[in-house]
Amino acid sequence: MIYVETAASHVYKRREMISRRDNYLWKIESGVVRSLTWTEDGQVICSGLWAHGDVIGSELTNLNPYEMECLTDVQLTEISRSHWGNYVNEIIRHSQTNEFLLKISHCRAKDDALRQLLGWLTNRFGEDDRQGRLIGLQLTHQEIAELIGSTRVTVTRIINDLEKGGFLSRKGRKLLFLADSSEQWHYEI
Repeated sequence: MIYVETAASHVYKRREMISRRDNYLWKIESGVVRSLTWTEDGQVICSGLWAHGDVIGSELTNLNPYEMECLTDVQLTEISRSHWGNYVNEIIRHSQTNEFLLKISHCRAKDDALRQLLGWLTNRFGEDDRQGRLIGLQLTHQEIAELIGSTRVTVTRIINDLEKGGFLSRKGRKLLFLADSSEQWHYEI
């Protein structure tokens, strides 16, 4: 008799925390997840934003505490340790994303850090729009601040400055990179 291991699928709602499982990773089939930790004084640090095709899990980090929060409704497939070898490219991309976010969180000039993050978000989550590229992911100013190691007030000020400068505009609750400013926003991992 042959046994075939089937991967279990799990669904989480927006703002739910994903369960930690030893010896398992999660592959995101749909939705967006942010990984986070916090300092001894309670400052939240976002260590990543993950979407369709990404592999996540507490087994990929030594951070403690470490949590994974759903920013949208999310569907995941579990990956047992015996199958991790099939996901080398996804695991490498996970590491590269972590390094990129670490780099921008240490930028002293937070306007530069925010521009780099917005460029990355445009490439990763952007959708073409007749005026430019629309970031399909809705992040609060606080969540953006946690990604770049800043404050909500500073992020709000910089976004307002970028709007006044003609680099950004808003379309509903989403940010829109204007086509004329696209050369300012080319950042890739």
